[in-house]
Amino acid sequence: MQLGSGADMLNFGLWDKGITQPQQAQERLCDLISEFSEFTLAKNLLDVGCGFCSPALRWKQQFNRLEIFCLNINRTQLNRSIPKEKLHLINSTSIVIPFSDKSFDRIVALESAQHFYPLKSFLAEVKRMLKNDGNFVMAIPVVNNKKGLFSKLGILNITWTSQHYSSDLVETQIKDMGFEISRIEKIGQSVYQPLADYYIENRNSMKEKFSEIYPSFVETLVYKSMIKMKKLSEDGIIDYLVIKSHPIHKD
Repeated sequence: MQLGSGADMLNFGLWDKGITQPQQAQERLCDLISEFSEFTLAKNLLDVGCGFCSPALRWKQQFNRLEIFCLNINRTQLNRSIPKEKLHLINSTSIVIPFSDKSFDRIVALESAQHFYPLKSFLAEVKRMLKNDGNFVMAIPVVNNKKGLFSKLGILNITWTSQHYSSDLVETQIKDMGFEISRIEKIGQSVYQPLADYYIENRNSMKEKFSEIYPSFVETLVYKSMIKMKKLSEDGIIDYLVIKSHPIHKD
């Protein structure tokens, strides 16, 4: 939705509380993450899969005393010329992260963990780096049932290029890695359907934006994907999880 919002945020956005514009929805999802994570009680934060660092910049503006480390395997995104002087930038993978044990009060993965494989390797790194009283928050697109998924996804098999983790797998692997889940919300109906509605209603202007960068068939793929995404969300086949957990430490 970067083209639609005109901003550098890469998430789908949370379209609740009367929100009707992409950038507002993206900022709202960022704010939900900070609420889940309780940034007011933290000294430092690791944002894994930070994109262009736009969420981190928003959090830094809201929580000035919070020391924020932004990790991304994509060096081009990290080097994007927006002000990042107050952030620490790290070019690294998500499964071998160059920080010592128990380094962070908070770790977040805002719509990035669907790209991490294997997921359990990333979760092991989170467990290693998180302080005993810290918490981990992940926002991730998921499927509710893997059975017959290929035929159900249709065109999304082409345009949804990340891992198709199931909600059960995500929850199970978090627990198996030694975390206790303290809060979980499924917000898919406030993500996919209103996003698709926005695109469909504003397709003419979106076509113009796409035509400046891409061949016309790309916009057609996106449009058909939006229609399919809305239907799959309505049918409960895809969803969107926001999960807060903290490490369990045996005495």
